[in-house]
Amino acid sequence: MKTYSLLAGVLLLGSVAAQDPAKPDTQVPSAAERMEELNELQQKAVEDWRADIKKSREDAAAGRAGARAMRMRPDYGSVAQKALAYAKDYQGTDDAIDFLVMAANLDQKQARPALETLLKDHIDSPKLATIGRMIPYFGRIVSPEFAEDAQRKLLRSKSADVRGWAMFALYQETIESGDLEGVEYKDARAKLMAVAQEVADKNLASQITGAIDEREKFGIGCTAPDIEGVDLDGVAFKLSDYKGKVIFLDFWGDW
Repeated sequence: MKTYSLLAGVLLLGSVAAQDPAKPDTQVPSAAERMEELNELQQKAVEDWRADIKKSREDAAAGRAGARAMRMRPDYGSVAQKALAYAKDYQGTDDAIDFLVMAANLDQKQARPALETLLKDHIDSPKLATIGRMIPYFGRIVSPEFAEDAQRKLLRSKSADVRGWAMFALYQETIESGDLEGVEYKDARAKLMAVAQEVADKNLASQITGAIDEREKFGIGCTAPDIEGVDLDGVAFKLSDYKGKVIFLDFWGDW
């Protein structure tokens, strides 16, 4: 009986110790919590940048010494570095993609290592499609050689959405400026329309069909849509009423 009582006492003490509120919680933050932290740091960088601009303008207006040229955008370098560090904690999982994409977007110095890791470890993940809009700028962000190699890899991805964004980047210039009656344009159009039907990414499908519609309906040499409206005198009109005349369009806004 003494033995049983001793064991029970030890178990009870262990349970109490495990529940001791004085001991710090060592639970690792989730990927979502870390992303929220990075978003807050990014916002803080924007606020600091705006404050610096305001101060610089005030100094210049007052003729105070120390007025200096300001950066064209906030300094996100430390945020990008932290994003890369967090990505390593989720290496090989889809959670890493968000951190790597953030690093590549925020800081050009961190773009190459982030993109290289994405292409090496996540090439077949559908989530990699989140870099789709960046693909046309790889040459400017890293180098033309890197851009060519990256596009070849993306076109071999097992994800239809990833391949689709790579195809769109490959043929975008042809769609925007190619001869509408030329073989090159027609080939690019056919391939991209097939991609738009295949992908699950509705945003990509909309980008493709929108680019083609814009070129074919609003491009140079196309007939403008016959818009209707009311002029300053309250008289209804249609654009076709002015066919054969020079039209001056004045676009303006008030924000």
